[in-house]
Amino acid sequence: MKQKEIEDFLRDRPGYLRWGAGKLANYLQADVSKCKKALKAIKGDKIKTHEENLILNSRWFNGKQWCESFKNSPTDPDPITDEDWIEILKDIGPIETLVSINEPLEINRTLIIWSSDKHIGASIPSDSLYKREYDQHIFHERMVKIYDKVAEYKHTYGKFDKIVIADLGDSLDGLNQMTTRGGHRLPQNLSNKEAARVHFFSHKWLYDSVVTADLANEIVIFNVTNDNHSGDFGWHACFALEQYATLRWPNVKFYNQEEFLGHYLLYNRAYITTHGKDKKNKKFGLPLKVNADVESFMMDYAIDRKFSHLDLHVRKGDLHMNDLDCSRLRMSYFNVGSVFGSSDWIMDNYSDSKPSCVFEVVEEGNNDINAKIVWL
Repeated sequence: MKQKEIEDFLRDRPGYLRWGAGKLANYLQADVSKCKKALKAIKGDKIKTHEENLILNSRWFNGKQWCESFKNSPTDPDPITDEDWIEILKDIGPIETLVSINEPLEINRTLIIWSSDKHIGASIPSDSLYKREYDQHIFHERMVKIYDKVAEYKHTYGKFDKIVIADLGDSLDGLNQMTTRGGHRLPQNLSNKEAARVHFFSHKWLYDSVVTADLANEIVIFNVTNDNHSGDFGWHACFALEQYATLRWPNVKFYNQEEFLGHYLLYNRAYITTHGKDKKNKKFGLPLKVNADVESFMMDYAIDRKFSHLDLHVRKGDLHMNDLDCSRLRMSYFNVGSVFGSSDWIMDNYSDSKPSCVFEVVEEGNNDINAKIVWL
């Protein structure tokens, strides 16, 4: 393997820049001296790129020295173009339209699959506190586990009135090895375009599998696209899926939530959906436990959207932790865990956590909260 080929590999997969020359050489079956030179060359190149794609956000004096923070430049050095999306769609091949058939049910039940913080493209460094692995193959395996659990629920409950597949944000880890809000570098093992493709084809597979298995009279797909890691990159990825959906499944209801708060009305309930942080305004995210400020914030939204007469159920992500808080009379508040699990930052600042999602069964006319954490 030539040095230029190794350099091209590293440019496309910057997460491998954290590897040593020996480990990289063994993985690529290349000469260790060429790997060493390639690492040195690309690391210098990456530092330059990093500097060029950041702009000064603020500067302050902490009593001892001047400190600076940076944010992403609006210029994207490797944009995903219309042509890139055309190539993705070409890989799909001919699109066969699928239409589900409604069946009368004795009891109207809805299954909601709450997932969050997939962080496609994220890498867990080798020097992390807990030795975990995450890549596109592991992510897809977890999507398969989600589908297998849906099939189990069909066996238990029979056909559902509705199945809602809801993603609560940060589905992609970031853009150009940074969150779309900017500020700090992220360990990643996929390029922007690789991450976009993994996002598209893994979700396409899950949606196709649920629709073709005829598990419900109605399928609803709901994606929160206002978050701090994915931002507009996540919106573009979900928009591509929505365009595919209009051809493939014309009677599937598809929503991409662009606001910080959104909602979905179901039977006698109002589900308020949010990531917990947004793409620009919230410096601090919503907390793990509901408090008076959060309750007032959610109620103001419900009043404005004219569903404050319904029971409110807030579902959010961001914190990579599962926690159901029912301390308020008319509001439940559920932090949904992460499909990714723990990053090295979370490990060092909080603790290790298992990858998970939440399955919630809602019966018409029933006020019970029937939610189960599903470990992935």
